[in-house]
Amino acid sequence: MGWKGIAIGGWLGSLFGGPLGAIIGAALGHNIEKHASAGSRRRPRFGQTYSQSQRSLIFCASAAAMLAKMAKADGRVTQAEIDSVEQAFRRLGFTAAARDYAIKVFRRAKDDSHTIGEYAREFAAAVDSLEVRELFYEILWDIAGADGTFSPEELRILQHIPGALDIRPDWYAYFASQRLGGGGRGATARDPLADAYSVLGAKATDDAEALRRRYRDLAKKNHPDALRAQGLPEEMVGKATERMSRINAAWATIKEARGI
Repeated sequence: MGWKGIAIGGWLGSLFGGPLGAIIGAALGHNIEKHASAGSRRRPRFGQTYSQSQRSLIFCASAAAMLAKMAKADGRVTQAEIDSVEQAFRRLGFTAAARDYAIKVFRRAKDDSHTIGEYAREFAAAVDSLEVRELFYEILWDIAGADGTFSPEELRILQHIPGALDIRPDWYAYFASQRLGGGGRGATARDPLADAYSVLGAKATDDAEALRRRYRDLAKKNHPDALRAQGLPEEMVGKATERMSRINAAWATIKEARGI
């Protein structure tokens, strides 16, 4: 990640004027004047105006800030939780500099006055791509579960945050099924075919042609190269590849079950 040499001053000043712009500046040691409220100015778009380094900065800051709010939901943040954040970002492929930055954001965000919903809505406002927002939600699951468990408070937030991210609300049920199994709090029993339809955002009653169109549309929009073009940071391409594999596997499961 090219963190050094980022032309941050003027860019931060023209960002959101809200909590995300402020936390990015604070973690980098910049004082950012709040020129306007988050909803009152036109923001640059994630995949268009921002450079690759700036997109990585936004992605990293958003993930760390939202995770801080999830960790603080039970009233306190332990050193073990802070350590788990760094481990999660390491597994996601972030450099040492990016992990250090994420921890700075995490420490600041856990004690600020903003809500996780505010951070999520600002991230969604910057990111036009539904596919990138959905991938980000999956990453929140990855990081929240980095310590091997999900607290009731984390699950409550993960259940409600899709609305702020402007993604499908049924993603919670899908990931709860995948990550918690049949016996965890908030989980649903796993059914491979039902999971396959969820991955495609399709229904078991859809006809073969509708399912084929849905698969082709998802495959086109979720291809890692397409997501790169929409602003996905390079660090997240591995996660995008995982998702593309899941889409292909879901289609294969449905084709076999339906004899398509």
